[in-house]
Amino acid sequence: MSGLNLGSINSGDQSSLSPQLYQEIVYSYPFLWKLSRQEVELGGKKIRLGEYVEENRRPSMTSLVKKYTIGLPSLFSQNQAAPIDLETEIPDSLIFSRRELVPLFNEYRKIISLENDPKTGVITLQTETLSPEISAQVAVYVYNILSEYVIEFKTEKAKHNVEFIESQFQKAQNKFVETQNKLSSFRDRNQNLNFSTARAQEERLQAEFTLASNLYTNLAVQLDQARIKYQEDIPQLTIINPPVVSYQTSKPNIPLIMAVSIFMGILLGATWVLILYLKMYLLKGE
Repeated sequence: MSGLNLGSINSGDQSSLSPQLYQEIVYSYPFLWKLSRQEVELGGKKIRLGEYVEENRRPSMTSLVKKYTIGLPSLFSQNQAAPIDLETEIPDSLIFSRRELVPLFNEYRKIISLENDPKTGVITLQTETLSPEISAQVAVYVYNILSEYVIEFKTEKAKHNVEFIESQFQKAQNKFVETQNKLSSFRDRNQNLNFSTARAQEERLQAEFTLASNLYTNLAVQLDQARIKYQEDIPQLTIINPPVVSYQTSKPNIPLIMAVSIFMGILLGATWVLILYLKMYLLKGE
């Protein structure tokens, strides 16, 4: 069992992502697909996390019954299920059409759990696999990907604002350079001319240049402010307890199983002895 705590974002800010939604994000198909493509190291070898989870998937009772009843012919056939392709990039909008990924994604609900403490705002992430080393690596990947999602959500508006102002700033810069070149070129060609039409055209070019210069300067200031706002909006998720590789077996609980087994054995033995005693007593009575 490996766990880490995620510091919550100010829940009073309407533009922030509620920590209660973190679990929905972690269990979403795009998130799990990105997580499945991460490489984990086991025994000195690297393997995709999705391949590891698929190979060690714990089947449910329903799937076992189905496998050894109506699915029994497929066990004796030569046609084996194709391995899941984790190499090919899939857009988020198409992940939902990959039905073969659904059992894999459902398995993550058994591996990953998030608990939110509403009093402290601390979120505890726990991961559980057959390998403590893999559990710790999964915890790190979940935290990193979740951080990316939270940062993207929090800064989405500011990012779009920066991109829009950058595009307008580029246009204003081009217009500024264009009007500046026109004004300079006109003055170079008409240095000794004193006609009213020439002066009027020069004033018009000067006005265009002044307008372009003011717009260019204002957008430059707005762009700097937007970039500062974007940096300010980036949330900081603090790790209180880093992932820990735990070698204490969480499942199965062997002491509990032994205690229950001994209790049930004594109970069944006593019941059987009582039944035999009552049977003998009734036979003697006859």
